Amino acid sequence: MRISVSVYQPVDTKMNFNEGDRVVHKKFGVGIVVSIEGMNLSGNGHSLYYRVDFSKTTVWVPVSNQSEGLRLITPKSHLYRYRALLKSSPVSIDGDFHKRRSELEKRIDRGTFKGLCEVIRDLNGRNAEKPLNYYEKTLLKRTREALISEWSITSGVSRSETIDEINGCLEHRK
Repeated sequence: MRISVSVYQPVDTKMNFNEGDRVVHKKFGVGIVVSIEGMNLSGNGHSLYYRVDFSKTTVWVPVSNQSEGLRLITPKSHLYRYRALLKSSPVSIDGDFHKRRSELEKRIDRGTFKGLCEVIRDLNGRNAEKPLNYYEKTLLKRTREALISEWSITSGVSRSETIDEINGCLEHRK
């Protein structure tokens, strides 16, 4: 298979992201748009892709398919909303493991900062009532890492300060 690559400068005002934008991918976390490239992967002509560099990998996201989970990083001015969300009372999660798992995964699959905060708040609340199972512990750890990473970059403070702030929000409601 032949792959041809060319670099395009953003000329179409419909493009959501530009080179240098900090973005979040729901599977890979925080990254930066390095370029917008035309690539011929299937021999059917060029398609435009965002080349996004993450800490451990590079991903090409189709410009035409924003459902791939790419979004701009949460603005610093919005963090007050998420502090309040983390401080709010947890929402009861279904007692049935399969329904609970599905509900939590749907929130995360939305790819939103709000979804991350909700999952962390609600799993922390559940953990206060009943120990989490292995899946829930793993999900909580992975979700916290994603939230800490984005929050730290958004707020411009260190990772340890971010952890303290998030923990403070979660402990505030106890």
